[in-house]
Amino acid sequence: MRSRVLCIFMLAVVASSSAQKYNKYDNFNADSIIQNERILLAYYKCVMDKGPCTKDGKNFKLVLPETLTTACARCSPKQKLVVRKLLLGIRAKSEPRFLELLDKYDPERLNREALYNFLITGV
Repeated sequence: MRSRVLCIFMLAVVASSSAQKYNKYDNFNADSIIQNERILLAYYKCVMDKGPCTKDGKNFKLVLPETLTTACARCSPKQKLVVRKLLLGIRAKSEPRFLELLDKYDPERLNREALYNFLITGV
């Protein structure tokens, strides 16, 4: 279940970081992914290089580094809501997997403060 939440989170983050390229994710249903452990785990494994990726998973994986390192700076307002919801959902379901995700894409922890601020404020 925790893995799926992380996968969903990653999906949202990736979709949000590149607003021009991934507008189709503006209305992404984060709740449905967070609540489906199988799907969440699949996305998590994809972005963590622990399993196969779907087309969406590959797209999310491409933009996830930028999304996390910029705290969703290039995201549209709708995408920020989705990314924030996914990240908070993943964190609530599995703090260790959430931290593993952050460590993979921001190993030097250069943007943790900005990312946590984004999670708290949405800005």
